[in-house]
Amino acid sequence: MSCTRSVLGLRWEHHDWQRRVSGFEIRRGFETNMWARAVERDFVRCDTEEVCAQCGAVRHQVSCTCDFGRGEACPALLEWRAAHGDTGQLPH
Repeated sequence: MSCTRSVLGLRWEHHDWQRRVSGFEIRRGFETNMWARAVERDFVRCDTEEVCAQCGAVRHQVSCTCDFGRGEACPALLEWRAAHGDTGQLPH
């Protein structure tokens, strides 16, 4: 289905953008604690993109990083994991 509209000779695109995860990984990084000391910690890094639900067009491919608590609650990551058969908790 096309998202291009045409009225009175004018054309424009109207997409229904939804965020989708195309892959994720667990990375180890450093974070500064309240005493300015570096603390080693695991993070979730996702590759995300915005996809039109109507025509499948893709825009804004970016990466995002968050801690495990936020990663386990992220709707886009939960949807990707369910589609790939990964329904357990993220390994800590």
